[in-house]
Amino acid sequence: MLVQYAVSNYKSIKDEIIINFARIDDERDDNWTIPVEEPRCRLYNVIGLMGPNASGKSNIIDSFYFAIRFIKNTISRKEKSKIKVEPFLLDDQTQKQPSSFEFIYIYQGIKYVYGFSVNSVRVEEEYLLAYYSAKPTTVFERQNGAEYHFRGNDVSRQRELSGKTNANRLYLPVAAEWGYDKLSCAYAWFENVFDQYENVRISDVLETIVVDEKKKSILLESLQKADFNITDIYVKKRKLEKQQIDVIREMIAKIVPEVEVDNIPESNPEIYVTHRNKGENEYSINLNDDSSGTKSIVFDIAELLYLSQGGLILEDELGRNYHTRLTEYYLKLIGRLAPDHHRVQMLFASHDTKILNLLNRDQIYLVDKNEEGATFLKLLDDYIIREKDNIELGYLKGRYGAIPYMRE
Repeated sequence: MLVQYAVSNYKSIKDEIIINFARIDDERDDNWTIPVEEPRCRLYNVIGLMGPNASGKSNIIDSFYFAIRFIKNTISRKEKSKIKVEPFLLDDQTQKQPSSFEFIYIYQGIKYVYGFSVNSVRVEEEYLLAYYSAKPTTVFERQNGAEYHFRGNDVSRQRELSGKTNANRLYLPVAAEWGYDKLSCAYAWFENVFDQYENVRISDVLETIVVDEKKKSILLESLQKADFNITDIYVKKRKLEKQQIDVIREMIAKIVPEVEVDNIPESNPEIYVTHRNKGENEYSINLNDDSSGTKSIVFDIAELLYLSQGGLILEDELGRNYHTRLTEYYLKLIGRLAPDHHRVQMLFASHDTKILNLLNRDQIYLVDKNEEGATFLKLLDDYIIREKDNIELGYLKGRYGAIPYMRE
């Protein structure tokens, strides 16, 4: 489970910003809480980012994607390939400094703190702390690119593994790949929680759901409760020609040239949905030909079901294709589709102001830019808000900032 995420010097983000999923106030609505038994704590399953266009909400989401992919693609990264990281460019100093990322998370009863800093050429800094007890233990530190500091009685083994870590690679996934048990567990969280971001097509996700009768039933029931008259969803396999596979391989190589392309699927699953009209007649169409709203809700609910062992969903522009009531319905589904989905978390960005009255105040970060053009956050809970206040109305009136300034 994700406890906290921090990022600095990335795109419009100059100074460190922190997204905290930890819940402190026991008096807030408990519907959004995930209880963690070991170490004992309570975490939010939903955190929202609200603010005007071009404030940096998307860059916060994008920083997550960058960090996750950099961690997971380290093993396949070519030795001297450039790191496509973008620092804050509106300052002469930050242009020359590395971008930094940090995750605090709980996996298999242990809390970890893992962070790293990178520039376009190499990993400048990397570290891992583990809470095997109440006090943190520094497992390793990496400074100035190749200066490692290890703890424990197997330092020689760790030094051997650090020698296998190229300048543009992270030590944690390299050591895990070589079977170093002490780091395998810490790395497994990224491998398991974020597997939907690595070579997983949405059509494959839907195919996984459709062939599972229980999950398919939940998907259809959820769609019908949301007023979508969809009675069935099924898959048709379409075999890909060699020429199509070659084109896909070339496209991947252009998009991520630093990563070696291995297996390309030889068939493409096509998803069909069956609609029932008012005359009780049914007809099936390819989901790709359906409305954007239908595609979005089917994909979003399927993703929740796909993450049956838990995971983190990153959603930019939540509600873009939804009626505001559908956005509310979808948010309430998080972690409540079935007993084994209670460990799903989501970070989203949205312009739907109705959400302000739905979530707790410490679940919403207001995002804006300062005079320097740098993104900053402020928790809605930092403002003095009375119980009877209409938060949405107060926000639209500019009481909490983070709204566009419109000149007449």
